[in-house]
Amino acid sequence: MFDAHVHMGYFPRWDKVEPYYYSPRRIFGALTRAGVDEFIVSSTNAIWDVEGAAMHAEAREMKRLAGQRAHIFFWVSMRYLARDPDLSHLPEGLYEGFKLHGGESPWLQEPELLSRVLSLAKERSFPVQIHTGMNDRGISNTIGEYLPYCRRFPELHVDLAHGKPHEEVPALLAELPNVYIDTAFVPHHIVENWLDAGADERRIIFGSDLPAPQRFSKTGLSAYVRREAAHFSSQNILSHNAGRFLQRTPDGYWAKFKETSRLSGYQI
Repeated sequence: MFDAHVHMGYFPRWDKVEPYYYSPRRIFGALTRAGVDEFIVSSTNAIWDVEGAAMHAEAREMKRLAGQRAHIFFWVSMRYLARDPDLSHLPEGLYEGFKLHGGESPWLQEPELLSRVLSLAKERSFPVQIHTGMNDRGISNTIGEYLPYCRRFPELHVDLAHGKPHEEVPALLAELPNVYIDTAFVPHHIVENWLDAGADERRIIFGSDLPAPQRFSKTGLSAYVRREAAHFSSQNILSHNAGRFLQRTPDGYWAKFKETSRLSGYQI
């Protein structure tokens, strides 16, 4: 199983006044107990870590714990970008993609900066995960608002996380072969509606948004992932599609992915 939407770092929690720290060890342990073989993870510490030092340290620790199972995306904030405009200070080989969140940085209000980050992702053949939906400040970030950027960068694999608004997803996937949608906080019957409407199953990827479920209720992280995964029988959604998303050239990725899976005992 491949969880394509995971976080580490400080995050709100239902029983805490202040944000709670979810360490790489805690997140990796929860994913392992849930039966997750590989995952895409980013750090929420971008909210305050202007220099990136904490995020780099977390990324290194996650790689130490999880090795090739962890695919780490660097959460790009506008404050970080102001210090490192071409993102040249990122540690070589540590990150495999970028994460953008319109609640943390108002990307849609700064189209030149958003285009710059996407251009840098294209240069590095990095996929990008972009949050969609209403954020805590009541600012909307919809898949429709990001469509012009997805059209402008057809070589770039983009996961419009959460797929908000849901009713627009089938048409979006039909138009743009470079766009993916993850299932984080998407009710499973909505995914079924997408498939019934003819949505391309190969571009829907399983995601849990761990540890976000603990923001809203007292729930075990591993149990939550297992419950969400149980709604899906498609190995494309549960595993294979994330491989296509990660690599611009899927054939090259699958050779590597199959070898990694063989060594870990995972069956494709």
